[in-house]
Amino acid sequence: MTWHPHLGRNVPDYGLAKAKAEEVLKDNSFSQPPVLPKEIAANYGITVLFADFGQEHKEVSGFYDGKSRSIYVNGDDNPRRQTFTIAHELGHFLLHGNLFRDHPEDYRVLLRYPIGAAKEPLEQEANCFAANLLVPRSFLDKYYRIASVQELARLFIVSGDVIRFRLQHEYAVDA
Repeated sequence: MTWHPHLGRNVPDYGLAKAKAEEVLKDNSFSQPPVLPKEIAANYGITVLFADFGQEHKEVSGFYDGKSRSIYVNGDDNPRRQTFTIAHELGHFLLHGNLFRDHPEDYRVLLRYPIGAAKEPLEQEANCFAANLLVPRSFLDKYYRIASVQELARLFIVSGDVIRFRLQHEYAVDA
């Protein structure tokens, strides 16, 4: 892990990411799945655009452009991946927006990583935010004992990997 010069730490603040996700859910009146990050982005004045990144950038899922207040999403990704990308980039806006506005030289587009595989603290925080926003514990508590991973993925409109990640981190359940 690398130390980030403007955050002054080299580990992600998962507590901050989870708390921000809970705050956003409450502020946007979501009380059951699915959580729709595109709708939430619109509530914050952020436009979500689906784009063709081309073969050269096919491994980029998306990015946030602070100047235009837009999230660009890889139009070739499957819809569940796109949902996670929107939530992830929304996490960057809400958790790191001031950092990148004040220090634009630190902003860079990174390649996609499976959830849990990101190494940079800012990416780990954005992943944690997205996972907790899309699959909040209070919602998961209602369904995880009675639904399969595939059923939960359909209900929450996320990948099975995101569901397995949430089950492992909330309940230490390997699915």
